[in-house]
Amino acid sequence: MKDKKTLIYRTIDLISVIILYYIVGSKSIFLYVLSISLYNIFLSCFEHITIKECLNNIHTTKSKQKIFKYILLVIAMISVIFLLLSILVSDLIGMYLNISNSLPVFIIMGISVITRPVIKVLSEYLENTTNNKNYGLLISLYDIVDKVLLVIIALFSFVILKVNTIAILYLSKIFSFMFIIYLLYFTRNIRKSYDYVPLEDKLSYKKEIKQILKYNNSKSIINVVKQSYYYISIIILYLVLSTRYNYKLNDIEDIITFIYFYALYIVNYMVYLVRLLIDRLPKESGVIDRVYYGLKVILTIMIVFCIISPLTCKLIFMDATRNIYLVMANLMGIFILLYDATFEYIKKKKVIMISLIIGILTKIILILPLINAFYRTGYNLLYGDIISTIIAMFISVIINYVHLRSTDKTNEKYFEKVLNILYDIIILAIILILIEFVIPMDTTDYLRTLGILIVYITISIIYIIINNKIKNKKKG
Repeated sequence: MKDKKTLIYRTIDLISVIILYYIVGSKSIFLYVLSISLYNIFLSCFEHITIKECLNNIHTTKSKQKIFKYILLVIAMISVIFLLLSILVSDLIGMYLNISNSLPVFIIMGISVITRPVIKVLSEYLENTTNNKNYGLLISLYDIVDKVLLVIIALFSFVILKVNTIAILYLSKIFSFMFIIYLLYFTRNIRKSYDYVPLEDKLSYKKEIKQILKYNNSKSIINVVKQSYYYISIIILYLVLSTRYNYKLNDIEDIITFIYFYALYIVNYMVYLVRLLIDRLPKESGVIDRVYYGLKVILTIMIVFCIISPLTCKLIFMDATRNIYLVMANLMGIFILLYDATFEYIKKKKVIMISLIIGILTKIILILPLINAFYRTGYNLLYGDIISTIIAMFISVIINYVHLRSTDKTNEKYFEKVLNILYDIIILAIILILIEFVIPMDTTDYLRTLGILIVYITISIIYIIINNKIKNKKKG
Protein backbone atom coordinates (compact mmCIF):
# COMPACT_ATOMS: atom_id res chain seq x y z
CA MET A 1 0.00 0.00 0.00
CA LYS A 2 2.85 2.35 0.89
CA ASP A 3 4.58 1.56 -2.42
CA LYS A 4 1.39 2.39 -4.33
CA LYS A 5 1.02 5.76 -2.58
CA THR A 6 4.66 6.62 -3.22
CA LEU A 7 4.36 5.54 -6.86
CA ILE A 8 1.29 7.76 -7.32
CA TYR A 9 3.10 10.72 -5.77
CA ARG A 10 6.28 10.20 -7.81
CA THR A 11 4.22 9.95 -10.99
CA ILE A 12 2.31 13.14 -10.17
CA ASP A 13 5.64 14.78 -9.35
CA LEU A 14 7.07 13.86 -12.76
CA ILE A 15 3.93 14.92 -14.64
CA SER A 16 3.88 18.29 -12.84
CA VAL A 17 7.49 18.97 -13.88
CA ILE A 18 6.73 18.12 -17.52
CA ILE A 19 3.67 20.40 -17.42
CA LEU A 20 5.88 23.11 -15.90
CA TYR A 21 8.19 22.77 -18.91
CA TYR A 22 5.31 23.60 -21.27
CA ILE A 23 4.05 26.44 -19.05
CA VAL A 24 7.42 28.13 -18.71
CA GLY A 25 8.27 27.88 -22.40
CA SER A 26 11.33 29.93 -23.35
CA LYS A 27 11.47 31.80 -20.03
CA SER A 28 14.32 31.00 -17.67
CA ILE A 29 13.69 29.31 -14.31
CA PHE A 30 17.39 28.90 -13.57
CA LEU A 31 17.07 30.66 -10.20
CA TYR A 32 14.41 28.14 -9.23
CA VAL A 33 16.67 25.24 -10.27
CA LEU A 34 19.59 26.75 -8.38
CA SER A 35 17.55 27.34 -5.23
CA ILE A 36 15.62 24.04 -5.36
CA SER A 37 18.97 22.19 -5.43
CA LEU A 38 19.92 23.92 -2.17
CA TYR A 39 16.39 23.27 -0.85
CA ASN A 40 16.87 19.53 -1.50
CA ILE A 41 20.12 19.58 0.49
CA PHE A 42 18.40 21.28 3.43
CA LEU A 43 15.37 18.99 3.24
CA SER A 44 17.61 15.91 3.19
CA CYS A 45 18.85 16.89 6.67
CA PHE A 46 15.35 16.15 8.03
CA GLU A 47 14.83 12.92 6.11
CA HIS A 48 15.78 10.59 8.98
CA ILE A 49 13.78 12.45 11.63
CA THR A 50 10.82 10.39 12.79
CA ILE A 51 9.04 10.16 16.15
CA LYS A 52 7.12 6.95 15.44
CA GLU A 53 9.36 4.62 17.42
CA CYS A 54 9.73 7.07 20.27
CA LEU A 55 5.97 7.59 20.62
CA ASN A 56 5.32 3.84 20.49
CA ASN A 57 7.56 3.40 23.56
CA ILE A 58 5.81 6.14 25.55
CA HIS A 59 2.59 5.40 27.45
CA THR A 60 1.16 8.76 28.48
CA THR A 61 -0.26 11.32 26.09
CA LYS A 62 1.27 14.16 28.07
CA SER A 63 4.76 12.79 27.51
CA LYS A 64 4.04 12.25 23.82
CA GLN A 65 2.87 15.83 23.55
CA LYS A 66 6.07 17.09 25.12
CA ILE A 67 8.22 15.04 22.73
CA PHE A 68 6.20 16.43 19.84
CA LYS A 69 6.65 20.04 21.02
CA TYR A 70 10.38 19.61 21.62
CA ILE A 71 11.01 18.08 18.19
CA LEU A 72 9.00 20.88 16.58
CA LEU A 73 11.22 23.37 18.40
CA VAL A 74 14.35 21.60 17.14
CA ILE A 75 13.03 21.58 13.55
CA ALA A 76 12.20 25.28 13.84
CA MET A 77 15.69 26.12 15.13
CA ILE A 78 17.38 24.15 12.34
CA SER A 79 15.07 25.79 9.78
CA VAL A 80 16.05 29.26 11.02
CA ILE A 81 19.71 28.31 10.50
CA PHE A 82 18.88 27.16 6.97
CA LEU A 83 17.04 30.43 6.32
CA LEU A 84 20.12 32.41 7.37
CA LEU A 85 22.31 30.17 5.19
CA SER A 86 19.94 30.77 2.27
CA ILE A 87 20.38 34.53 2.64
CA LEU A 88 24.16 34.09 2.83
CA VAL A 89 24.17 31.89 -0.28
CA SER A 90 22.08 34.52 -2.09
CA ASP A 91 24.71 37.16 -1.31
CA LEU A 92 27.53 34.87 -2.50
CA ILE A 93 25.66 34.07 -5.71
CA GLY A 94 25.14 37.75 -6.39
CA MET A 95 28.81 38.43 -5.69
CA TYR A 96 30.49 35.59 -7.62
CA LEU A 97 27.91 34.55 -10.24
CA ASN A 98 26.57 38.06 -10.86
CA ILE A 99 22.97 36.86 -10.59
CA SER A 100 20.65 39.65 -9.50
CA ASN A 101 17.27 39.49 -7.71
CA SER A 102 18.09 36.18 -6.03
CA LEU A 103 17.41 37.34 -2.44
CA PRO A 104 13.56 37.06 -2.54
CA VAL A 105 13.83 33.59 -4.08
CA PHE A 106 16.23 32.29 -1.45
CA ILE A 107 14.31 33.89 1.43
CA ILE A 108 11.01 32.25 0.47
CA MET A 109 12.87 28.99 -0.25
CA GLY A 110 14.45 29.16 3.22
CA ILE A 111 11.04 29.74 4.82
CA SER A 112 9.44 26.84 2.94
CA VAL A 113 12.06 24.34 4.19
CA ILE A 114 10.22 23.94 7.50
CA THR A 115 6.87 22.96 5.99
CA ARG A 116 7.39 19.31 5.01
CA PRO A 117 9.26 18.18 8.17
CA VAL A 118 6.57 19.74 10.36
CA ILE A 119 3.77 18.02 8.44
CA LYS A 120 5.62 14.71 8.64
CA VAL A 121 6.12 14.92 12.42
CA LEU A 122 2.58 16.21 12.91
CA SER A 123 1.11 13.29 10.97
CA GLU A 124 3.11 10.78 13.04
CA TYR A 125 2.02 12.42 16.29
CA LEU A 126 -1.68 12.53 15.38
CA GLU A 127 -1.64 8.99 14.02
CA ASN A 128 -0.16 7.71 17.27
CA THR A 129 -2.24 9.68 19.77
CA THR A 130 -5.60 9.24 18.02
CA ASN A 131 -5.09 5.71 16.65
CA ASN A 132 -6.36 7.06 13.35
CA LYS A 133 -4.27 5.82 10.43
CA ASN A 134 -5.78 8.44 8.12
CA TYR A 135 -3.45 11.03 9.66
CA GLY A 136 -0.57 9.08 8.13
CA LEU A 137 -1.83 10.29 4.74
CA LEU A 138 -1.16 13.94 5.60
CA ILE A 139 2.38 13.93 4.23
CA SER A 140 1.22 12.34 0.95
CA LEU A 141 -1.61 14.87 0.73
CA TYR A 142 0.86 17.69 1.33
CA ASP A 143 3.15 16.43 -1.46
CA ILE A 144 0.31 16.09 -3.97
CA VAL A 145 -1.23 19.49 -3.15
CA ASP A 146 2.23 21.04 -3.43
CA LYS A 147 2.69 19.74 -6.99
CA VAL A 148 -0.83 20.71 -8.08
CA LEU A 149 -0.39 24.22 -6.68
CA LEU A 150 3.03 24.51 -8.33
CA VAL A 151 1.41 23.98 -11.73
CA ILE A 152 -1.45 26.40 -10.94
CA ILE A 153 0.88 29.12 -9.62
CA ALA A 154 3.25 28.71 -12.59
CA LEU A 155 0.30 28.95 -14.98
CA PHE A 156 -0.95 32.07 -13.21
CA SER A 157 2.51 33.70 -13.13
CA PHE A 158 3.99 32.78 -16.52
CA VAL A 159 0.88 32.53 -18.73
CA ILE A 160 -1.81 34.81 -17.28
CA LEU A 161 0.24 37.59 -15.69
CA LYS A 162 3.27 36.88 -17.92
CA VAL A 163 5.62 37.78 -15.08
CA ASN A 164 8.84 35.81 -14.59
CA THR A 165 8.66 35.82 -10.78
CA ILE A 166 10.58 32.75 -9.60
CA ALA A 167 10.02 33.34 -5.87
CA ILE A 168 6.28 32.84 -6.32
CA LEU A 169 6.82 29.16 -7.22
CA TYR A 170 7.76 28.39 -3.60
CA LEU A 171 4.35 29.59 -2.46
CA SER A 172 3.03 26.14 -3.45
CA LYS A 173 4.84 24.64 -0.45
CA ILE A 174 3.69 27.37 1.94
CA PHE A 175 0.07 27.24 0.71
CA SER A 176 0.11 23.42 0.94
CA PHE A 177 1.26 23.70 4.55
CA MET A 178 -1.49 26.21 5.31
CA PHE A 179 -4.06 23.94 3.62
CA ILE A 180 -3.09 20.96 5.80
CA ILE A 181 -3.20 23.05 8.98
CA TYR A 182 -6.60 24.48 8.01
CA LEU A 183 -7.83 20.95 7.24
CA LEU A 184 -6.81 19.81 10.71
CA TYR A 185 -8.44 22.85 12.27
CA PHE A 186 -11.60 22.27 10.28
CA THR A 187 -11.80 18.70 11.59
CA ARG A 188 -10.89 19.86 15.11
CA ASN A 189 -12.07 16.84 17.03
CA ILE A 190 -8.51 15.74 17.67
CA ARG A 191 -8.37 16.68 21.33
CA LYS A 192 -11.66 14.93 22.05
CA SER A 193 -10.37 11.63 20.76
CA TYR A 194 -8.12 10.92 23.74
CA ASP A 195 -7.83 11.62 27.46
CA TYR A 196 -4.75 12.60 29.42
CA VAL A 197 -3.19 9.96 31.63
CA PRO A 198 -2.58 11.40 35.14
CA LEU A 199 0.94 10.04 35.54
CA GLU A 200 3.77 11.05 33.27
CA ASP A 201 6.46 8.74 31.94
CA LYS A 202 9.80 9.14 33.65
CA LEU A 203 11.72 10.32 30.63
CA SER A 204 14.84 12.28 29.95
CA TYR A 205 13.45 14.42 27.16
CA LYS A 206 16.89 15.66 26.20
CA LYS A 207 18.05 12.07 25.75
CA GLU A 208 14.94 11.15 23.75
CA ILE A 209 15.39 14.10 21.37
CA LYS A 210 19.07 13.18 20.90
CA GLN A 211 18.09 9.63 20.02
CA ILE A 212 15.51 10.87 17.52
CA LEU A 213 18.11 13.10 15.85
CA LYS A 214 20.80 10.40 15.84
CA TYR A 215 18.66 7.42 14.84
CA ASN A 216 19.44 6.40 11.25
CA ASN A 217 20.99 9.82 10.59
CA SER A 218 23.32 8.23 8.04
CA LYS A 219 20.29 8.16 5.72
CA SER A 220 20.16 11.95 5.76
CA ILE A 221 23.94 12.28 5.43
CA ILE A 222 23.94 10.07 2.31
CA ASN A 223 21.19 12.13 0.70
CA VAL A 224 22.83 15.45 1.62
CA VAL A 225 26.05 14.37 -0.10
CA LYS A 226 24.13 13.02 -3.11
CA GLN A 227 22.24 16.30 -3.54
CA SER A 228 25.54 18.17 -3.11
CA TYR A 229 26.86 16.46 -6.27
CA TYR A 230 24.18 18.24 -8.30
CA TYR A 231 24.55 21.57 -6.51
CA ILE A 232 28.32 21.61 -7.03
CA SER A 233 27.79 20.83 -10.72
CA ILE A 234 25.30 23.68 -11.17
CA ILE A 235 27.54 26.25 -9.45
CA ILE A 236 30.79 25.20 -11.14
CA LEU A 237 29.21 24.89 -14.59
CA TYR A 238 27.65 28.33 -14.39
CA LEU A 239 30.84 29.90 -13.08
CA VAL A 240 33.18 28.24 -15.59
CA LEU A 241 30.98 28.59 -18.67
CA SER A 242 30.18 32.25 -17.99
CA THR A 243 33.65 33.47 -16.98
CA ARG A 244 36.25 31.25 -18.63
CA TYR A 245 34.50 30.19 -21.84
CA ASN A 246 32.18 33.20 -22.30
CA TYR A 247 29.02 31.23 -23.01
CA LYS A 248 25.83 33.28 -23.32
CA LEU A 249 24.01 33.36 -19.98
CA ASN A 250 20.71 32.30 -21.59
CA ASP A 251 22.38 29.23 -23.10
CA ILE A 252 24.04 28.31 -19.79
CA GLU A 253 20.81 28.63 -17.84
CA ASP A 254 18.86 26.67 -20.45
CA ILE A 255 21.34 23.76 -20.56
CA ILE A 256 21.76 23.48 -16.79
CA THR A 257 17.99 23.69 -16.24
CA PHE A 258 17.33 20.94 -18.75
CA ILE A 259 19.95 18.54 -17.35
CA TYR A 260 19.70 19.15 -13.61
CA PHE A 261 15.96 19.70 -13.45
CA TYR A 262 13.91 18.17 -16.25
CA ALA A 263 16.20 15.31 -17.34
CA LEU A 264 17.21 14.51 -13.77
CA TYR A 265 13.53 14.20 -12.79
CA ILE A 266 12.97 11.63 -15.56
CA VAL A 267 16.12 9.69 -14.62
CA ASN A 268 15.28 9.68 -10.90
CA TYR A 269 11.78 8.43 -11.71
CA MET A 270 13.22 5.49 -13.68
CA VAL A 271 15.70 4.80 -10.87
CA TYR A 272 12.78 4.77 -8.43
CA LEU A 273 10.90 2.23 -10.59
CA VAL A 274 13.95 -0.05 -10.62
CA ARG A 275 14.20 0.27 -6.83
CA LEU A 276 10.57 -0.89 -6.61
CA LEU A 277 11.48 -3.99 -8.64
CA ILE A 278 14.46 -4.69 -6.36
CA ASP A 279 12.19 -4.47 -3.30
CA ARG A 280 9.90 -7.09 -4.83
CA LEU A 281 12.65 -9.71 -4.78
CA PRO A 282 12.22 -12.52 -2.23
CA LYS A 283 13.34 -11.64 1.29
CA GLU A 284 15.89 -14.44 1.23
CA SER A 285 17.71 -12.77 -1.68
CA GLY A 286 21.20 -11.65 -0.70
CA VAL A 287 22.38 -8.05 -0.74
CA ILE A 288 24.71 -8.59 -3.69
CA ASP A 289 21.93 -10.40 -5.57
CA ARG A 290 19.72 -7.35 -5.17
CA VAL A 291 22.45 -4.98 -6.36
CA TYR A 292 23.20 -7.27 -9.32
CA TYR A 293 19.50 -7.45 -10.27
CA GLY A 294 19.20 -3.66 -10.04
CA LEU A 295 22.25 -3.26 -12.31
CA LYS A 296 20.77 -5.70 -14.82
CA VAL A 297 17.44 -3.84 -15.03
CA ILE A 298 18.81 -0.29 -15.00
CA LEU A 299 21.44 -1.03 -17.67
CA THR A 300 18.79 -2.45 -19.98
CA ILE A 301 16.37 0.45 -19.44
CA MET A 302 18.98 3.19 -19.74
CA ILE A 303 20.65 1.78 -22.86
CA VAL A 304 17.27 1.46 -24.60
CA PHE A 305 16.34 5.03 -23.64
CA CYS A 306 19.75 6.31 -24.73
CA ILE A 307 19.18 4.89 -28.22
CA ILE A 308 15.60 6.19 -28.49
CA SER A 309 16.44 9.51 -26.78
CA PRO A 310 15.63 11.62 -29.91
CA LEU A 311 12.11 10.14 -29.89
CA THR A 312 11.74 10.67 -26.14
CA CYS A 313 12.88 14.29 -26.33
CA LYS A 314 10.51 14.96 -29.23
CA LEU A 315 7.53 13.47 -27.38
CA ILE A 316 8.19 15.02 -23.97
CA PHE A 317 10.04 18.24 -24.76
CA MET A 318 9.08 18.80 -28.44
CA ASP A 319 12.79 19.17 -29.22
CA ALA A 320 14.76 16.17 -30.49
CA THR A 321 18.03 18.15 -30.49
CA ARG A 322 18.24 17.88 -26.68
CA ASN A 323 18.72 14.11 -26.87
CA ILE A 324 22.47 14.22 -26.10
CA TYR A 325 21.75 15.80 -22.70
CA LEU A 326 19.16 13.14 -21.93
CA VAL A 327 21.68 10.45 -22.95
CA MET A 328 24.26 11.81 -20.50
CA ALA A 329 21.65 12.03 -17.74
CA ASN A 330 20.61 8.42 -18.48
CA LEU A 331 24.19 7.21 -18.15
CA MET A 332 24.47 9.05 -14.85
CA GLY A 333 21.25 7.32 -13.76
CA ILE A 334 22.98 3.92 -13.84
CA PHE A 335 25.45 5.07 -11.21
CA ILE A 336 22.78 6.91 -9.19
CA LEU A 337 20.96 3.57 -8.78
CA LEU A 338 24.13 1.70 -7.77
CA TYR A 339 25.03 4.55 -5.41
CA ASP A 340 21.65 4.43 -3.67
CA ALA A 341 21.36 0.63 -3.67
CA THR A 342 24.79 -0.08 -2.20
CA PHE A 343 24.53 2.57 0.52
CA GLU A 344 21.11 1.23 1.56
CA TYR A 345 22.57 -2.06 2.79
CA ILE A 346 25.65 -0.77 4.61
CA LYS A 347 25.22 -0.70 8.39
CA LYS A 348 28.66 0.50 9.48
CA LYS A 349 28.66 4.29 9.72
CA LYS A 350 32.46 4.44 9.42
CA VAL A 351 32.34 2.75 6.00
CA ILE A 352 29.53 5.09 4.91
CA MET A 353 31.47 8.20 5.92
CA ILE A 354 34.70 7.04 4.23
CA SER A 355 32.86 6.22 1.02
CA LEU A 356 30.95 9.52 1.02
CA ILE A 357 34.01 11.67 1.73
CA ILE A 358 36.18 9.97 -0.91
CA GLY A 359 33.35 10.23 -3.45
CA ILE A 360 32.57 13.93 -2.96
CA LEU A 361 36.28 14.86 -2.85
CA THR A 362 36.78 13.01 -6.13
CA LYS A 363 33.92 15.01 -7.63
CA ILE A 364 35.40 18.33 -6.45
CA ILE A 365 38.92 17.44 -7.64
CA LEU A 366 37.93 16.12 -11.09
CA ILE A 367 35.18 18.49 -12.22
CA LEU A 368 37.38 21.38 -13.41
CA PRO A 369 40.17 19.30 -15.05
CA LEU A 370 37.59 17.18 -16.91
CA ILE A 371 35.62 20.22 -18.11
CA ASN A 372 38.87 21.75 -19.40
CA ALA A 373 39.96 18.45 -20.98
CA PHE A 374 36.72 18.09 -22.94
CA TYR A 375 36.98 21.71 -24.07
CA ARG A 376 40.51 21.15 -25.41
CA THR A 377 39.41 18.02 -27.29
CA GLY A 378 36.49 19.88 -28.86
CA TYR A 379 33.67 18.06 -27.07
CA ASN A 380 30.79 19.46 -25.05
CA LEU A 381 32.01 20.82 -21.70
CA LEU A 382 29.03 19.26 -19.93
CA TYR A 383 30.49 15.82 -20.59
CA GLY A 384 33.33 16.66 -18.21
CA ASP A 385 30.93 17.60 -15.42
CA ILE A 386 28.72 14.51 -15.76
CA ILE A 387 31.70 12.16 -16.10
CA SER A 388 33.20 13.65 -12.91
CA THR A 389 29.93 12.71 -11.14
CA ILE A 390 29.96 9.23 -12.68
CA ILE A 391 33.58 8.58 -11.64
CA ALA A 392 33.01 9.92 -8.11
CA MET A 393 29.86 7.84 -7.60
CA PHE A 394 31.54 4.79 -9.12
CA ILE A 395 34.42 5.03 -6.63
CA SER A 396 31.90 5.15 -3.76
CA VAL A 397 30.06 2.17 -5.30
CA ILE A 398 33.33 0.19 -5.49
CA ILE A 399 34.10 0.93 -1.82
CA ASN A 400 30.56 -0.08 -0.88
CA TYR A 401 30.70 -3.22 -3.01
CA VAL A 402 33.99 -4.36 -1.46
CA HIS A 403 32.49 -3.96 2.02
CA LEU A 404 29.21 -5.70 1.08
CA ARG A 405 31.09 -8.50 -0.65
CA SER A 406 33.14 -9.12 2.50
CA THR A 407 29.93 -9.57 4.50
CA ASP A 408 28.15 -11.64 1.81
CA LYS A 409 28.34 -15.40 2.34
CA THR A 410 27.57 -16.50 -1.21
CA ASN A 411 30.26 -17.64 -3.62
CA GLU A 412 28.51 -16.46 -6.77
CA LYS A 413 30.76 -15.27 -9.59
CA TYR A 414 29.16 -11.89 -10.08
CA PHE A 415 31.87 -10.62 -12.42
CA GLU A 416 30.89 -13.26 -14.97
CA LYS A 417 27.22 -12.31 -14.48
CA VAL A 418 28.00 -8.65 -15.16
CA LEU A 419 29.82 -9.66 -18.35
CA ASN A 420 26.73 -11.64 -19.40
CA ILE A 421 24.56 -8.56 -18.75
CA LEU A 422 26.86 -6.43 -20.92
CA TYR A 423 26.81 -9.11 -23.61
CA ASP A 424 22.97 -9.14 -23.68
CA ILE A 425 22.78 -5.33 -23.72
CA ILE A 426 25.30 -5.05 -26.57
CA ILE A 427 23.21 -7.47 -28.64
CA LEU A 428 20.03 -5.47 -27.85
CA ALA A 429 21.79 -2.20 -28.76
CA ILE A 430 23.00 -3.70 -32.08
CA ILE A 431 19.45 -4.90 -32.87
CA LEU A 432 17.98 -1.45 -32.21
CA ILE A 433 20.71 0.25 -34.26
CA LEU A 434 20.08 -2.14 -37.18
CA ILE A 435 16.34 -1.51 -36.94
CA GLU A 436 17.08 2.21 -37.33
CA PHE A 437 18.19 1.48 -40.92
CA VAL A 438 14.76 -0.03 -41.59
CA ILE A 439 12.67 2.33 -39.45
CA PRO A 440 14.54 5.67 -39.16
CA MET A 441 13.90 7.79 -36.07
CA ASP A 442 11.81 10.42 -37.80
CA THR A 443 10.96 13.21 -35.35
CA THR A 444 9.31 15.63 -37.75
CA ASP A 445 5.77 14.52 -36.91
CA TYR A 446 4.53 13.99 -33.33
CA LEU A 447 2.20 11.02 -34.01
CA ARG A 448 4.77 9.33 -36.24
CA THR A 449 7.37 9.78 -33.50
CA LEU A 450 5.00 8.17 -30.98
CA GLY A 451 4.42 5.21 -33.29
CA ILE A 452 8.13 4.68 -33.89
CA LEU A 453 8.81 4.90 -30.12
CA ILE A 454 6.20 2.19 -29.46
CA VAL A 455 7.81 -0.03 -32.13
CA TYR A 456 11.30 0.31 -30.59
CA ILE A 457 10.05 -0.31 -27.04
CA THR A 458 8.00 -3.33 -28.20
CA ILE A 459 11.03 -4.85 -29.95
CA SER A 460 13.12 -4.29 -26.80
CA ILE A 461 10.50 -6.01 -24.62
CA ILE A 462 10.23 -8.96 -27.05
CA TYR A 463 14.02 -9.37 -27.02
CA ILE A 464 14.13 -9.30 -23.20
CA ILE A 465 11.31 -11.89 -22.92
CA ILE A 466 12.88 -14.25 -25.47
CA ASN A 467 16.35 -13.86 -23.92
CA ASN A 468 14.99 -14.64 -20.43
CA LYS A 469 13.15 -17.73 -21.71
CA ILE A 470 16.30 -19.05 -23.39
CA LYS A 471 18.31 -18.53 -20.20
CA ASN A 472 15.63 -20.19 -18.05
CA LYS A 473 15.63 -23.24 -20.38
CA LYS A 474 19.41 -23.51 -20.08
CA LYS A 475 19.15 -23.35 -16.29
CA GLY A 476 16.39 -25.97 -16.37
